[in-house]
Amino acid sequence: DSHTLNPAEVLTLGKAYQEQGNDLLAIVGVAGTTETGHVDPLEELADVAQELGCWFHVDAAWGGATLFSETHRGLLKGIERADSVTLDAHKQMYVPMGAGMTLFKDPAISSAVRHHAQYILRKGSKDLGSTTLEGSRNGMAMMVYSSLHVLGKSGYELLIDQSIDKAKVFADMITAHPDFELITAPTLSLLTYRYNPAAIQAHSGSSEAINEQLDKLTKAIQKQQREAGKSFVSRTRLSINRYDNQCLTVFRVVIANPLTTVAHLAAILEEQAEIAQAHPLCAELLQAQECFTV
Repeated sequence: DSHTLNPAEVLTLGKAYQEQGNDLLAIVGVAGTTETGHVDPLEELADVAQELGCWFHVDAAWGGATLFSETHRGLLKGIERADSVTLDAHKQMYVPMGAGMTLFKDPAISSAVRHHAQYILRKGSKDLGSTTLEGSRNGMAMMVYSSLHVLGKSGYELLIDQSIDKAKVFADMITAHPDFELITAPTLSLLTYRYNPAAIQAHSGSSEAINEQLDKLTKAIQKQQREAGKSFVSRTRLSINRYDNQCLTVFRVVIANPLTTVAHLAAILEEQAEIAQAHPLCAELLQAQECFTV
């Protein structure tokens, strides 16, 4: 359940596409997927792009800031070979929303698409607005500049390292709990899991009917926890290989707040377990499990 691109498959599909007389525009690798935080094999994808003679772009909107970490930057090995990279500073660089950026290996490429007007952004202008979709823009660049100078590489390294480390600790806590199931382990600081009673895990984990009931329970837990207001986790839907590619509803957790402690993480699981055990759906699930194992 890595949820990453297979370079061999990409190469096969790319060659087949070109053999049909098509021009292959680009291969896009993701450095930190939105739902699971996984990182595509960028080095291998760069090799594929080179063999196919196409552009190689890396979407590092979430994971790009991992490069600040000496410990974890190796996860993004191959990103330096990209022709272009997108990165959102409003994610792991902790600035307000609206700080997305695109970096080009060849700066001249940014001039490939330009627009001008009689009253502004005339030809010859050095204003970067001629290369962007937006005209008037806010001062978010100053926020990025200031954060880089206040926190610096060492500050960001500390933030990145502790968030990934805490995600791994949380994953271990989930694995150790008999009534929770880790769905996707953290590569960066994202992970997914669900409440799945031990009795069900032991007997009918791949049953489609049971998983549909677990989906309903996950939704109910997430909604009740959100409304209670003590803690919050999001949820998403993922196709999981070990369940014959069934699409499951799971909790999605992003460890980003540097003030989050292990005690907070333990409290989240405790609250979810209490909600689940008190919910009618849990009793129905256990009864259904008995029917499937008779």
